[in-house]
Amino acid sequence: MPKRGTGRCAFGILLALWLWGWPAAAQSTVDIFRESWDALQVQTGFVETLRKERFSLKTEWNRGLSSTSDIPTRVMLAGAKATEPVNTDPTDPTGGGAIELPIKPASDSKVRWLPAVAESLYYTGIMHAFNLTFQPGTRDTLNGRWLQHYASAVSELRGWSDGDTFMAPYVGHSIEGSAFGYILRQNDPKYKTVQLGDGRDYYVSLLRSLAYSAAWHTQWKIGPASEASIGNVMLHASPGFITLVDTPTLGVVTMFAEDAADRHLIMGLENRTSNRAIIILARCFLNPGRTMANMTAFRMPWARDTRLGLFGASYETRKELLREYREEGGEKPFVFVKRKPVDSGIDFKKDYRGVAPVELQAFSYYESFLGGGSCIGGGGQGAARVNSQLQIVTEVSGCLVMHMPQSNQSGDSLFYGAGPRWAPKAGEKFSPYVQLLIGGRRVTHAIDNGALRAQLMKQWNDGDGTLPHYPSRFDWSVERQANGFSMSAGTGFDVVFTRAFAWRVLNVEYTHSWLPDADMIRAQNGIRVTTGAVLRIGTW
Repeated sequence: MPKRGTGRCAFGILLALWLWGWPAAAQSTVDIFRESWDALQVQTGFVETLRKERFSLKTEWNRGLSSTSDIPTRVMLAGAKATEPVNTDPTDPTGGGAIELPIKPASDSKVRWLPAVAESLYYTGIMHAFNLTFQPGTRDTLNGRWLQHYASAVSELRGWSDGDTFMAPYVGHSIEGSAFGYILRQNDPKYKTVQLGDGRDYYVSLLRSLAYSAAWHTQWKIGPASEASIGNVMLHASPGFITLVDTPTLGVVTMFAEDAADRHLIMGLENRTSNRAIIILARCFLNPGRTMANMTAFRMPWARDTRLGLFGASYETRKELLREYREEGGEKPFVFVKRKPVDSGIDFKKDYRGVAPVELQAFSYYESFLGGGSCIGGGGQGAARVNSQLQIVTEVSGCLVMHMPQSNQSGDSLFYGAGPRWAPKAGEKFSPYVQLLIGGRRVTHAIDNGALRAQLMKQWNDGDGTLPHYPSRFDWSVERQANGFSMSAGTGFDVVFTRAFAWRVLNVEYTHSWLPDADMIRAQNGIRVTTGAVLRIGTW
């Protein structure tokens, strides 16, 4: 049963467009202090008024502002630049020239969890709809003992590779992680309008998106509404850890790339043309994760909270600004304007005092088996602090054994363990440590019979053949497993960049496992080198 990560993304966009409604059209009123700029200008005609009066502020507002003195602060619309100096005289509302939006600080800055979860479930449902529509094997697994098959699939999770080619884990899943990250951002009032260049606010937003994306992809992989429960993927394909690690991490990298494209490419394009179709295509295709997140919230796929809309009065304003810029030598209509930082509670100054009560790490590693062979993979760690120098660490990791003798053979290793870590300088910028982890290891050597698999698939014929059920991996693959106790001991050091973030630059460990050979794989002793990012929780 092939997994099509990039196909799911394309199908998701098409299906969401088909299901997409217009619930916002039913709104009868709008709160100018809470609604987005597009909603404000469309439903109140605010931008149309500004355009007719050459962007001057009016004396009276029909939304409860009796004069410009009611505007609490001057807040420039991010992405739109003033064409004239702002008149600060409250008795003369006609002398200004800037596009200004009366913004009242939100009384509730908490994440809107209910909409965020609903949108994430909607996105998850779209991906499942793709699998059920285009993968007969997924539909077949809905028959039989659901709970037993689900538990068996989760128990098979091991190793690194999941059998997919480059596009699915490194492109498709990166976009998936980006979409989950943008879903959180659009439901996070503190950081909803954050842009690349907003300093610590931007990076705090990325950290929050990373955690949210990791949680939701874990659900997608092994949760109650996952590929393991609906499709039993690990019983039919290689059951690796790769997407658990790369979906949230590469998803955040993709968010960064999309934000960079939006600020430097798309905004530049909008300063050169008012062609609606070109702008829409650029926004959608250069920001696929944001586009998907917009649609899960039943918003325009190309929606932006930081710039003028593309329809109605705002579009006329956009054309007028662009005409003045191109024909009269005015300033660019759309430029980045750094927003005022919010009180996030995260100190990004170079002050490294204090130790993190909790640390979460995603890492990649290379292990050389002293008996011959090597392994490449990744994993995650969680560490809880006992005191200023001592932590209790837990780890789950997996790797793919390299250089197997034949192309139809594969090998992988799963390690799980816990133990103490001593870091005498945990509160400083450079933090060395030593650690000991004790747990277990499972090594698997698999030999696939490609001819038998092709024969079984032909007999099944997508459910229309003589074989009653979709063949599992065990029908055409022979496995040899070795299980046993395992330990690792080593040392490394962290570089703390901020109170919220550090990089575990180098970790070198000796590993020993009390297990027999798994055919030619001898993993009893090895040297492992790891590196990865660390999220420090509790120092914010």
